[in-house]
Amino acid sequence: KEIIERHTKGTPFRVWSAASSSGEEAYTASMVLDDYFGTDTPWQIFGSDISTRIVEKARQGLYPLIRIDGIPKPFLKKYCQKGKGEYDGFLKVKSSLIEKVTFDYINLIKPLPNVGKFDVIFLRNVLIYFDEETKLSILKKLIGTLKPKGILFIGHSESLKGMNLNVTLVAPTTYQKN
Repeated sequence: KEIIERHTKGTPFRVWSAASSSGEEAYTASMVLDDYFGTDTPWQIFGSDISTRIVEKARQGLYPLIRIDGIPKPFLKKYCQKGKGEYDGFLKVKSSLIEKVTFDYINLIKPLPNVGKFDVIFLRNVLIYFDEETKLSILKKLIGTLKPKGILFIGHSESLKGMNLNVTLVAPTTYQKN
């Protein structure tokens, strides 16, 4: 909420879930942004993953009901539909949100396509899979897509300590672009 409140009115608020897997993080962010901004300020969510199969799954916005534990009840009511018939035991993110969230295939090790600039990037629990040189390369590319004073979130088991990057630690796992 603090990050959203600092946002300059009139420009789209953009979030990238850089290793979005099946999309839960991206859809959660979309619920928060829609709840906060409504129709007053444009916003966009971009999710990416290395797996084309999982990107297709994310685009559907369909999840087992057992995955809803962390979603506040008002958000469930406003943004999700409980499945019936063949979809019993599932929830579907409402189409009004699905339409505002874009998913695409991206391999973070390779050169990035032109994805634009972001206010927030989530790169949680990805860096643990790479050596230091690859981590640094990925981070430099992603930080390059952050707007000035943009925020990068990483996982709790990850650290940027000792890396020469254009960011400042502002809270645990939270870095702001200088």
